[in-house]
Amino acid sequence: MGVIQHGDEGGLRQSGSVAETVTFLATAHLCGELRLLPRLFTLIHRERRSAQGPVVLLDLGDTCAVEAWVCRATLGRAPFLVLDSMGYDGAVIGGPEQVPIPPSSLRLLAGQMLMPVIIWNRPRTLSKRGVTFTVAPGNAVAAPEPPVLVIDRSTGALPSPGSSPPVLGDVPQGCLLRVDVAWPAWTVQAARLLAAGDETPPDPPTAAVVTLVEEEARQLAQSQGGSDDTE
Repeated sequence: MGVIQHGDEGGLRQSGSVAETVTFLATAHLCGELRLLPRLFTLIHRERRSAQGPVVLLDLGDTCAVEAWVCRATLGRAPFLVLDSMGYDGAVIGGPEQVPIPPSSLRLLAGQMLMPVIIWNRPRTLSKRGVTFTVAPGNAVAAPEPPVLVIDRSTGALPSPGSSPPVLGDVPQGCLLRVDVAWPAWTVQAARLLAAGDETPPDPPTAAVVTLVEEEARQLAQSQGGSDDTE
């Protein structure tokens, strides 16, 4: 079992030790564009604060791209290190894009992060503040144990209120998906998509982490003989 270790800023506002609402926040299609993350974190911070219970923050995949220099230099690790610093509770690796991370790099990544990785087509059980559920990305090779959070990147449709199990569909680059789920009924209460535009102020600490990770990736690229394609 992967136990989520990050805290969230959405406090419980109802009596009892277990929430009545679980809020899922999700991103996708980062494609190695780390510059998107400071503005996305501003949205994440706002939605965490407005939540009525535990907040689970996930990245649904397409996190790296072969054409992104920062991904090539770090064998796919750089974006996940930034997501981990932002308090993500899990990140999907693999998926429709089929951009793999070499096994040796994946092992190194797992040793550097608190955030658990979720392998495409493999269910993974997560827990947060009294709520335990199974994330089922793609076509799970084994029947996931309920309650199940489905990740279906083949659809961009928002889940309808009352639907069960909740489904997180594809999320456009630079956007944040929010789905509120009733607990323990495990039905969708509401869903919406938010965009981080140019008017969204970047989060300074996240911007600083991005600068640090990019600088380390640039040094790594240079040590490997790379040069002009790091911008």
